[in-house]
Amino acid sequence: MLKNREIPSELKNFNSLFLAFRYKYDLYRLFDDLLTITICCLARQTEEELYLETVKKYTREELNTFAALMGELFIIYGDAKITGRWSDPLGTYYECLASNSKKSSFGQFFTPPTICDMMANFVTEPNQFGKKINEPCAGSGRMILASNQITQGNYFIAQDLDAICCKMTAINMAMHEIRGEVHNMDTLRMSNLRMSYSINFNFYKHKTPLILLKRPN
Repeated sequence: MLKNREIPSELKNFNSLFLAFRYKYDLYRLFDDLLTITICCLARQTEEELYLETVKKYTREELNTFAALMGELFIIYGDAKITGRWSDPLGTYYECLASNSKKSSFGQFFTPPTICDMMANFVTEPNQFGKKINEPCAGSGRMILASNQITQGNYFIAQDLDAICCKMTAINMAMHEIRGEVHNMDTLRMSNLRMSYSINFNFYKHKTPLILLKRPN
């Protein structure tokens, strides 16, 4: 079982809330549902059908716990904005789950933040914005967050074969006020598109995070 001492301090409250579900639900599915619910909330009432389908198996008390989990995430994102640093609470917690699970579902381990910062400094030019930048294997979007830390105002196009990774990237980009798109697809073959996310479209007008889902025809 994942214990509080095994995770970063800013995620301890999140962990306590999340593990309240552990005896009733599969943790992988629970985490995926949390991502879906968060995306639906950031979709501004454009994904009500998906939201209702996702939450129908949960009780009112459990949905209140989901709301509290989202609140913890938003606090972490807000603190990162105040301090001027990027934060990946979803990817970090997902790695904590992976390190404590023998299930093959938890298979991703992402590039450490310090390496992301170093690599971003190699390829990102300060004060050169307005570019389109591709991240073909996004993971939780850390390379995008690190690049945006150096220069804001670029447009990022991210892909990943794993649906959970795409959801984490979409939320991370939205909450860090980054514009772009995320595609759940096979990047090597440029095929098997399952879902696309448009992130912070027209952000300059509304100044609030936005994720719009685009399903393949």
